[in-house]
Amino acid sequence: MKFLKPGSLSFSLAWKICLIQVAMVLSALVGMVLVYGDSSAAYVDWRTGEDVANAISVRDNALQVDWPAIDAAVPDRPATFWFAAADERGHRSEHGPVPAVYRPLVEQLQHVEPTDVRTRTQGTELAMRVWVAEQDGARVHVMIGGLPHRGFWRQMLVVIGYLGGWITLPLMVITLVVAPWAIHRSLRGVNRVAAQAAAIEISERGRGLDTHAVPREIVPLVDAFNAAVKRIGESYDAQDRFLVGAAHELRMPIAILATRIADLPPGQLRSRLQRDLGRLSNIAEQLLDLQRLDHHRSQHQRVDLAALAREVAADVAPLLIDAGYAFAVEAPDDAVWVHGDPDALHRVISGLLQNAIAHGGGSGTVMVELQPSGLLSVSDEGDGVPEQARQSIFEPFHRLRPSGSGSGLGLYLAREILLRHGGSIVAEEAAGGGARFVMSLPVAR
Repeated sequence: MKFLKPGSLSFSLAWKICLIQVAMVLSALVGMVLVYGDSSAAYVDWRTGEDVANAISVRDNALQVDWPAIDAAVPDRPATFWFAAADERGHRSEHGPVPAVYRPLVEQLQHVEPTDVRTRTQGTELAMRVWVAEQDGARVHVMIGGLPHRGFWRQMLVVIGYLGGWITLPLMVITLVVAPWAIHRSLRGVNRVAAQAAAIEISERGRGLDTHAVPREIVPLVDAFNAAVKRIGESYDAQDRFLVGAAHELRMPIAILATRIADLPPGQLRSRLQRDLGRLSNIAEQLLDLQRLDHHRSQHQRVDLAALAREVAADVAPLLIDAGYAFAVEAPDDAVWVHGDPDALHRVISGLLQNAIAHGGGSGTVMVELQPSGLLSVSDEGDGVPEQARQSIFEPFHRLRPSGSGSGLGLYLAREILLRHGGSIVAEEAAGGGARFVMSLPVAR
């Protein structure tokens, strides 16, 4: 489960809760010793009682003592050490000087359950402990004495060692299992909000995150995120308004320039000015296309890409020929239907052809090829695009040659328009060594 993985919030909180619980249990045990402990009282350690009891077993219809185990349980045992053992079938065994005061109790030892007797005076004689060991279905009751221990810190260690294991370990196990699950359920709203944040697109600028789905402590963070998204959206809207306004304002000067350039005498200067003005006009219209697509105001319809490619070729052919290029178009005779804005797609293909005019080297053949699958390519026989730059040329204001005449927006706008049509565009090396731009659009069924 993901919420049990190290590094997750649930796992981190569960461990911290465990540490807090351990500290609380230890504090409680220390407090218990402080309240009920007595540094002057003599007692028999419970661990010693358990080890001695486990060293006595029923074998061959009698109680047998494993003395090496006794030696390990009570090293350097004093002469006062004694024990008495009895099982519930009447078998008995004794060792050492059993105090007379315990004789009657030893006679009934098989009925005595675990107990502890402490004393301040006569500790050696009277301090004792009864422990019951389960062995092969038999219960052996063992009374141990003559091993008095004193000291406050020893009592504390004994209590912490005995009760701490029985309380702390189960508590930690339960916490590590239950706490991550409970925390994960409490933070389900955070996961939903994270999914909402991941699904936000740049076109959904007014969309925020649901504050009702998260705990109260996280609401300020969600509110801050929503405010940041709102500010970013407002900035994008202002940028869009500026670009759209600039594109509209450019239309009139472009039209005036087109008229004045048309009045120039035919020649290389007029052709060059017409090409430059065509690129400028195309960029202005592509900016408007992006604005229309972002606000869903474009006219998406079934478009015959084959007919559109021939139409664009006819429009741009004079510019290509004037620039010194041969021009070829290969398209299926049958229609290749796609869904989109015909004007926007027209400008994308036109922009790719104008790009070929500008960077094709002024010679060779510029070719438009369309496949029935919706792949349309524009290739030239120029210097091509270096492999390491075939991604970056689609970034805004990126120029392959800093001293070039391009604006650095044409390919970026072409890619954005195609992305909004569900398509794509890549740069490749043409068969003749030049550049080949391949745009792909989903074919309408």
